Amino acid sequence: MVDATSQNIGMRIGAHVARRQRLADAGFRVATQSFAVLVLILLGGAIVSLTVGALPALQAFGPGFFLDPTWQPPKEIFGGLAPIYGTLVTSVIAMIIAVPVSFGIAIFLTELCPPVLRRPVGIAIELLAGIPSIIYGIWGFLVLGPVLQQT
Repeated sequence: MVDATSQNIGMRIGAHVARRQRLADAGFRVATQSFAVLVLILLGGAIVSLTVGALPALQAFGPGFFLDPTWQPPKEIFGGLAPIYGTLVTSVIAMIIAVPVSFGIAIFLTELCPPVLRRPVGIAIELLAGIPSIIYGIWGFLVLGPVLQQT
């Protein structure tokens, strides 16, 4: 039989643990919200910094900069439409290529890949994903560029 004293001690220990758990949860919630606000503040700071840095160009060339496709540095005519358009088109092409390939890799790894190969192939893909895209671009420029010039 459990006497009243040991039961009372058990209840006090349980209440103490529950109180510590509530305090830990509240602290975690405050920390998470603080970091979320910090991220938003940093994003706002980056937007303000970019806007302030772009103001001289926007004042010199006007808002028509975004719609003018002409880019002639010797005549000091600068239009941003061509680089903006090129960036958007290459991004769309990259997504058209990357999304099916990534789904194919995911389906292969989860459904078709033999268990022995699953881990090495997954690690190899993660290593490839860790390489900055500029490295792939330079590789393509140096290796594929000469091949494409000849064809």
